[in-house]
Amino acid sequence: MTLTVPPELHHDLLLVEYLLHERTRARATVISMVNPHLIANPTDRLRALLVLAVARLGGATGEYVAHAAAAVELIEAATRAHNDLIDEQARRLGRVKNGAWDHGVALMVGDYLFALASGEMALSPDPRIIGLYSHAVMQICEGQLTTVTNLIPHETALATYWQRAEALAGALPAAAAQAGILCSNLPDTFLAPAARLGKHLGLARQLAAEIRDLESQGSFIQSGQAPLALILAAGAAPPDEIQAVFAHPTPETVAAALPIIRTHGLPLARESLAAQQRAAHQALSELPVGSTTPWLATLIEQSGE
Repeated sequence: MTLTVPPELHHDLLLVEYLLHERTRARATVISMVNPHLIANPTDRLRALLVLAVARLGGATGEYVAHAAAAVELIEAATRAHNDLIDEQARRLGRVKNGAWDHGVALMVGDYLFALASGEMALSPDPRIIGLYSHAVMQICEGQLTTVTNLIPHETALATYWQRAEALAGALPAAAAQAGILCSNLPDTFLAPAARLGKHLGLARQLAAEIRDLESQGSFIQSGQAPLALILAAGAAPPDEIQAVFAHPTPETVAAALPIIRTHGLPLARESLAAQQRAAHQALSELPVGSTTPWLATLIEQSGE
């Protein structure tokens, strides 16, 4: 989803883009070898925009806020570089294998981007931002080590899904929103609702992406992922088609399972998406009202598209 940038954030976002370009210019060719869109695609700067928009609620703008925003985008790029190394299906089945030569390049690029992010954090206006982002990275790593390995018991599968989703989809947006509070010198009492705003917004976007995929071809499942709707469709006694696609996601098993997932899983997943949006709106209502409040509210609504 391409994000619409509010006019009051245009200048600050351009400064973020400048910082990202300048910091990565020396190694741009190698970074592009791993993924040409790691840094170069400015259409989804959700985390940077959260920093900028929440900071604007307290009247903060400019270079110091931009450093915190650039740092979180570099962390996001680093985690995506490392994600390219992961075979979800093999990991879920407990099969570990050595990667090809280019895995080493992706690993080094990810580490390099983490190092660049550290430099931007050091230039941020509040040293606590370093702790926020470091904790988010720790959560992301823990999320990558967490995977749904069995659909039974159903409660365990659901708990594992949410633990993983909150780490991978919610931790960094939560830290970004909190960084916005620290950049603006707003009272620390706003840190908790800011974290909830970012977390629930990130989860809503993740659920929306899963739903769109299941309404289409189910490529997430075929890549080895276990979307919420699949787990919900499995229930306490998973149908044979769900068990088969979970164990061996092939075009044939995906095609056989999709009608069941769409009938029994998607409606419940849509309810979960709506619940995440409501929670994000509630969190936003607990933050100070500013010029970017309407845009943040619209962003929450659009997260379900």
